[in-house]
Amino acid sequence: MKPLLTSFDRWVAENNIPTSFEYSKGWWDYVELVQRFAHKFDVTDVAVIGHYIVSTPPPEERLPMPAVALVGDGVTVALKWDFGAACRWPREWTVSVRRRSPYRGPLFGLFDPNIDLRVEGVDGLAPDHLFGPYRENPAEFTCEVEDEWDVTTLLRFVFHEP
Repeated sequence: MKPLLTSFDRWVAENNIPTSFEYSKGWWDYVELVQRFAHKFDVTDVAVIGHYIVSTPPPEERLPMPAVALVGDGVTVALKWDFGAACRWPREWTVSVRRRSPYRGPLFGLFDPNIDLRVEGVDGLAPDHLFGPYRENPAEFTCEVEDEWDVTTLLRFVFHEP
């Protein structure tokens, strides 16, 4: 049996969603996606940095979710996915980036570089992982993206671009 290596692994083991939940698949999709991100981007740690509740559409369920930080060489990326009724559709993902050096590559319309999420706050995201907009500081910013494809693209940029 593989030992639990990260606080995320421990959190998943301690907060496993009952299979009777209609939206348990969304919970597991998030868990598996975070694990794939960690593998794909050579992440050295996956830390739980906050907690939030996803309130689903009918049949209404309240799913406990962890906000996580993917830690790599000179880069930390915090992720929060809200696929429930309270998300700011179509932007389901909140992503915070902290890099040793600014990311000055293309954005390809993945997110609005001017939106400052500090004004409204982001439920469940630790305050030390909530930054200003990209335009203010390309080395440390928080943004919203639509889906896991956009998250993956952004992760590729910030983990691998100089």
